[in-house]
Amino acid sequence: MKEKKQDFKSFFYQQASKLARIGSWEFDMVNKKVYWSTIVHELHETNPKTFIPVLETALSFYREDFQPIVNEIVQESIKTGAAFDFEAVIITKKKKERWVRAIGNVEMIEGKCQRIYGSFQDIHASKSHELQIREILGSISDAFYAVDKNWKFTYFNKEAENLLCKKADDVLGKNIWELFPTGANTTLRKIYQRVARTKNTESFEYYYPEDGKWYEINAYPSQGGVSAYFKNVDERKQAAEKLEKAYQEKIDILESIGDAFFNVNKDWVVTYWNKETEKVLGRKRDAIIGKNLWDEYPDVIETDFYRQYHKAMETQENLDFEEYYPALNMWLEVTVYPSSCGLSVYFKDITLRKETDIRLLQSNERFEKVAEATNDAIWDWNILENTLYWGAGFKNLFGYQIEKTTPTLESWTNHIHPEDREWVLKSIYGVLEKPDQSNWIAEYRYQINDGTFADVIDRGIVIRDEKGNPIRMVGAMNDITERKNFEISRSRYVNQIEIQNEKLKNIAWTQSHIVRAPLARMLGIMNAIEDNNKNLDNTLMWLKHLRDSANELDEIIKDLVDKARSLTEENNT
Repeated sequence: MKEKKQDFKSFFYQQASKLARIGSWEFDMVNKKVYWSTIVHELHETNPKTFIPVLETALSFYREDFQPIVNEIVQESIKTGAAFDFEAVIITKKKKERWVRAIGNVEMIEGKCQRIYGSFQDIHASKSHELQIREILGSISDAFYAVDKNWKFTYFNKEAENLLCKKADDVLGKNIWELFPTGANTTLRKIYQRVARTKNTESFEYYYPEDGKWYEINAYPSQGGVSAYFKNVDERKQAAEKLEKAYQEKIDILESIGDAFFNVNKDWVVTYWNKETEKVLGRKRDAIIGKNLWDEYPDVIETDFYRQYHKAMETQENLDFEEYYPALNMWLEVTVYPSSCGLSVYFKDITLRKETDIRLLQSNERFEKVAEATNDAIWDWNILENTLYWGAGFKNLFGYQIEKTTPTLESWTNHIHPEDREWVLKSIYGVLEKPDQSNWIAEYRYQINDGTFADVIDRGIVIRDEKGNPIRMVGAMNDITERKNFEISRSRYVNQIEIQNEKLKNIAWTQSHIVRAPLARMLGIMNAIEDNNKNLDNTLMWLKHLRDSANELDEIIKDLVDKARSLTEENNT
């Protein structure tokens, strides 16, 4: 029963050896004999019945490049008793190359080798496959290495040697974290451990502190460990960072400008929408980017926005325009820059300015209507720009063709009478220099288009900014020549009357004294006649005296009338 069980085990061992292509061999050092099992003969393609191997012939089967190595290993084992395990290529009897694995143990007695024995395995298929993989891995541009479940290197290709500055012979069989301790406490180890544990592939970028460079790594689970393909992407990373920085700078610029800005491609799909656009149009960037502009704003299709944008796209010419957007009740100033990729649109809300312009236009229209309706010469002096507006009154009053001239302060002052010019300018600048004063008035002589001078009264109001600096001055000139002449004439007339009155007063005063003398005599004579009515001679005498006094009084009255008539005639002239 025991023999049957032993035979059964022997049978299965032989079957297993045959399937695994493993044979046994032995070298008897004492008798100098070599023993090969049937499988070893098969591997060498020798006939076990006719071929008797010896040590020299056994070694001669190895390919020439392996013979020195194998011979050295065997001699070292005979000398020291060390076991060996190596892989090599043999050339079979039929001249075929075959990869084999030889494992040997040494039996030593009193320090002398008695025999060497071991196994001989056909590894040609797996080795060829491995070499093919190595050749492929060696030829790829990416670096590649593999570590087993104990984190020991099992493969390390040339590009890995170049990037990590270590030779394959120096790393194979050694722990990755001991050879590269800088990466042991980084995310690299965590990711590798996760890949080995979850059996899931991961791709990532990794900054290696040892050399300060960026790598792109693809990690795959492999027999409990990890296989990693990696390449240096430092230049690409730096370029990407520079590109990102440049892109961010561009974004920062677009976000920092005061104008709203958006961009559409040739299909009218929105590709950019800055914060100012969000603010002006009330649409968030995330809700509009990637959408068709006209689908999102169908209400502008019948407006100038639609027409101008399409015109810019078709002509590839820059356009500027202003348009009212009813949906938001605002005016927009728009600049469109076309390109082969689409349109870049800058715009800003000018509603306040537009409404101000409209009010100013209306105000100017009212101003012009008032200027046309009044006889005054209306003027508006822009102090900052030194420009002067003249109303129609300048033409009506002074004969100047205002349509053909561009008035300035100088053109106004040049027409002031030379004797008045200096004090007029001094008075007007005196008001401008005093922030607490705003009204100015002056009467002076102003030259008419025919060269003569008119007397004018000029009134102005100074308009100042928030700091009190004069920026404009508006006013009106009125021709007061007739009034001035009337006042002069009236003054002369009154003066003549006063002189005449004075003369009359003098005449009256003088003549009153002259008249009193004959009148007093006449009264005295009349009284004397009444007292002497019985004496005729005396009465006739007194009557004669009375007639003389009456004649004298008559002459005085005639002289008085002549003087009054002469004064009246003098006044009339």
